[in-house]
Amino acid sequence: MLSFLKPKKQKRLVSENDFNANLVKHYRLATESLVGLRDNGIEEEDELRIDFFFYADTRQKAEALQTEIIEKGFTSNFETALNDKNLFIVSGKTGKIKMMHEFLSKWVTEMSELGYEHDCILDSWSIDSELK
Repeated sequence: MLSFLKPKKQKRLVSENDFNANLVKHYRLATESLVGLRDNGIEEEDELRIDFFFYADTRQKAEALQTEIIEKGFTSNFETALNDKNLFIVSGKTGKIKMMHEFLSKWVTEMSELGYEHDCILDSWSIDSELK
């Protein structure tokens, strides 16, 4: 009867189907990235950093995700997307990670799941191929 007084359930940005499809995309990217690294002389034992980007549809989700990323020991910040003021970009950089399929796949899984937990989507990432 007074259903209009109940708070509306907020629709998720990332559905379970979106999450699963995105995870498959990132696994494929991990494999392709490792092949490219091997072609450029980067071996399994080499450690590199990864730059990453998520999208969130609220400031609160972006802040919560950023907090967890920092707790993992990575750098992170967020800002309003230039092309859409209703979206937020959470970006950051990992510590050094061994460029082995096992480690990269584990990282992709963890970051994708972390995004999904906060209703954010892991949009893209790239390996900083400079050995330092």
